[in-house]
Amino acid sequence: MEIINNVITFKTRNPGKYSIIPKSRVEKRLDGGYDVAVHWGLDETRVLRNLGVKNIPSPIYGKYDWPGRYTPMQHQKETAAFLTFNRRSFVLSEPGTGKTMSVLWAADYLMKRKEIRRCLVLCPLSIMQSAWVRDIGNSVIHRSVVIAHHPQAARRIELIQQDYEIVIVNYDGLALIANEVRNDGRFDLVIVDEATCYKNPQTKRWKALQSILRPETYLWLMTGTPAAQSPADAYGLAKLVNPKGVPQFFTG
Repeated sequence: MEIINNVITFKTRNPGKYSIIPKSRVEKRLDGGYDVAVHWGLDETRVLRNLGVKNIPSPIYGKYDWPGRYTPMQHQKETAAFLTFNRRSFVLSEPGTGKTMSVLWAADYLMKRKEIRRCLVLCPLSIMQSAWVRDIGNSVIHRSVVIAHHPQAARRIELIQQDYEIVIVNYDGLALIANEVRNDGRFDLVIVDEATCYKNPQTKRWKALQSILRPETYLWLMTGTPAAQSPADAYGLAKLVNPKGVPQFFTG
């Protein structure tokens, strides 16, 4: 496989299945095989992955400038690339691996593509400013951000209704503004930091998050301990990311 001038080329014996990709070309080789050339775009690479082509790199590697003060490490690029391919997914990297900036770069890339209009970040109150606002300032500083936290619920709602691209909310604060988030309709991405707080689907916190998710909503759950106490801890998280892939009820 090669990528030259934004075109992916690879060999195949079954060229017909790639005809569904508009920006593609097939040429027959002398040995009876075929060379397929496909535009290196995110939509095209998603289709190629669905067709079973392995090791297709995300265009974020070559079409994104990775803004900010720091040069991303390779594992951060791989995390961001993974997220561009997976609408609902987990980031299970250990603490200290820079996963916050990885998801911010991935979100920014998808915002530039107009796939995401607004991003809602759910995290503990203690790291809203110290982690998230700080890392936004070190990476995607060109994006507008607000912390939607205020003693008065009306003020939180007012912040939601404005046009900030990234809105940061604490876990329990979401229940106060869930209706406004749903009515806004522009939160295409929800990022949950330290997502183990959503391990129990019986809690109001879990139900508030589930209520704002549409089938097309991007959902990225971040945690280094998805099953801290027992494998059963992962049930509530898996039910958010892939509800059809787990039993309907916990006892199952």
